[in-house]
Parts: sequence; C-alpha cells; structure tokens
Amino acid sequence: MTLLGAMLDDDVRPNRLQDVAWLREYQHRGSPVGDPLMLALGETWDHTPKALLDALREVPPHTHGYQMSMYGLPLLRRLMKRYVAESQRLPESGTWELAVSWTGTRSAMRDFASYVDGQAQAGQPTALVVAPAWDYAGFLEPLGYRMAYVETAASDSFIPSIDEIRATAEAVDELTLVVINAQHNPTGNNWEPEIVRSLVDVALARGAAILVDDAYFGVCPEGVTPTSATAVLLEALADTGQIVPWVSVRSFGKQFHCNGWAIGSLVAEPGFLDDFVNETRPQHTYNYGTHLQYAMAQWLADGPAVNEYLRRESSELEVKRAFVAEAFGNRPNGGVIAGPAAPYALFPVPDEFLGNEQEYLRRCAVRAGVFLSPTWPLARVSQLSGNGFVRMYLGPDLAVLTEALERLGKAGLFPR
Repeated sequence: MTLLGAMLDDDVRPNRLQDVAWLREYQHRGSPVGDPLMLALGETWDHTPKALLDALREVPPHTHGYQMSMYGLPLLRRLMKRYVAESQRLPESGTWELAVSWTGTRSAMRDFASYVDGQAQAGQPTALVVAPAWDYAGFLEPLGYRMAYVETAASDSFIPSIDEIRATAEAVDELTLVVINAQHNPTGNNWEPEIVRSLVDVALARGAAILVDDAYFGVCPEGVTPTSATAVLLEALADTGQIVPWVSVRSFGKQFHCNGWAIGSLVAEPGFLDDFVNETRPQHTYNYGTHLQYAMAQWLADGPAVNEYLRRESSELEVKRAFVAEAFGNRPNGGVIAGPAAPYALFPVPDEFLGNEQEYLRRCAVRAGVFLSPTWPLARVSQLSGNGFVRMYLGPDLAVLTEALERLGKAGLFPR
C-alpha cells in the first residue's frame, strides 16, 4: 500500500480538508501524471534522523507506562532546557522554566489561550496577530476570541511595520493576547528584534498576555542568526518589571522531522508553568508518550550529531529555496517570498486566478497532482485566504520540487 493509501484509505471520510476531496478526485482519475506530490501542510514523513529512530527501537520497558511528571520525562526535560537556553540565548536567571510539551504546540497554545480568557475581564477577548499567519484563529475563535490582524503587504514581503503594529493595537478596545511568530509562517521571514520588541511593548502597555510561537526556531541556515523572541520578551520584562501571563512554545517535531511525535518545549515564568502543567493541562490530558520522549533525549544528548543534522538540513533547504526562487524570478508578475526561517515559499498565482486562489489550488491538485496550500493555511475556508499568493512546502527532496514545477508548467498553471 502506498503512503497516502495507508493514511487515508478507509470507509469513512478521513477529514474535512478540501485537499482530501481533490486528492480522491485525482486518484479516482488514475493519478494521470504520477503519484500525488504533497507540498501543502508541511508533510514531514521522511528526513527523520536515523539515530533518533534507532533510539526509539531501544527504549526501556518502563517507558510504555504512565508518565509520572507533568513536566515531562526528567531526562529529556533537563537536556531540552539546556539546549533551549543555549540555542535561544536565554538568561540563566530564575525568570523562566521549561516543561516538555507532549501534545503538540497547537494544543498547548489552545490551553494557554483558554487560561488567559478565564483570567480576563468581562467582554470578548481579542488577540493581536500579524497577517498572514498560521491558523491561530482555528483555536482562538472557537474559544470566543476576536482576531485583530496587523496588515502587511506583499511589496514589503509581508514584514510587519512597527507603526502598523501600534496602530492595530490602539484600535482594539480590550487587548487580551498578543501572538509573536518571529520565524514567520508562512513567509519564512526572520523578524528583526525591533519588531518583536514592539509587539511585546504593546502587550505590556495594555496588560495583555503574550504567546511566543517558536515553532520553526532552528531552521535558519549558517550566516543567519534567528531572532530569539523569548530572549527579547525576557529582556523587556526585566527592563519594565511588569508581570503578564506568557508562554513560549517550540516544536521539536518540526525541527527533527517527526511531527507525529508531538514533542516540543513550553517555556514560561516558573510559578505560572507549575500551575499550567499541573492544573490547567490535566483538565483534558495527562503527560504521555514516554517512549518518544526517551528516544528524543538520547538523540538530543549527542550535541555534535544534532548540530550536524541541523546544518545539513538547513543547507539543503537553502538550495531548495534558491531553486524555487530562480524558477519564478523572471516572471513579470512577481517572484517568490521565501525567507530563511521556515520551510515554505509563497509564489504568485497566474493573473487569471487573482481573487480566486482556491480555484487555482484545485486545478493544481486535480490536473497536475500537485497539492499546495493557501497563504493562510486555515482549518476552514475564509476570506483571508486570497492575497494573490499560494504556499509551497519545501521539505521534500529537490527532485520532488523539480517535478512539481514541471507538472505545473505542462498543465499551464505556472505563472506567465
């Protein structure tokens, strides 16, 4: 059975994503131009470090039982704390603590937003987010949050301006939560520290909680220093002496191509983190996956191997960015936006699909077997999806990306 067959072949509809309907339509047509090429939602099904997989095969028997600590497996937590402190350049003071996230960063972020809403004043909570963005609305809006988007422009590579950040915040009556995604999904931009500090400042000025999403921290190639949003936040808190709820999440599944393991880090003020992992999170789940955490600990303990793996992956990703950018570089209606900090590229749709990017995505899927995503990879259809660009995941091998662009060209779907 093929990979997609193993994941989707069932007698129920596997999910409600539009991509799946298009995928089945393409497969029912006999996959006319070859196997589907999945470049939409960051499908990380390979490139997992061999040593990490080897460690998973050698876990001790006790790791298959219940986890005792809601902070995660102590062996992994200590290693992860040191690794995060060094890589994200965090101070050694007692202003922060780390726990292992075992449910993926999305679930942790939702729990934090729910906690913040429960502590907020009466009225509808509002979250400030830079647009375009990852699907924060997918978990914030069901909790009752209203979204306040900091608008950006393609002409500025979707990099937010400090003036627009301040203006958007001032227009909000009750600012409840500010989201910071310095290694930005979907653009791959690495926001300058001044941009991050401006987001922190508007939160502190309004007493709003702060959510730092460091999902792709560690992706930047050599020569590019990723902005440590958590370090900027801690510096601001030290400068001002203010206290607001905050949490910083980081995905180790994305960094090491094992998204399905759902392992990441949670960094927060020590007292808050204690309550968060022992009171808030157990309301719906206990800490599980000890065998996965044990294997991650064995891998993370080998610092030189981890660094070499990340160096090689970021180098290969840089080659793929350059290849895709060059493929679009001579197009009269604009080129690719693909910063160094995330494995994605945004490229403009052909002129005839402006304002109807969803139809362009459908044709790419059913005619070329190439599955891309909107700039806003939302869990539901939204008017926010249309801005003239679509998103391509750059994680697969270069040969896959080459074939994808060739298929789009043959199908007449390459921007002219």
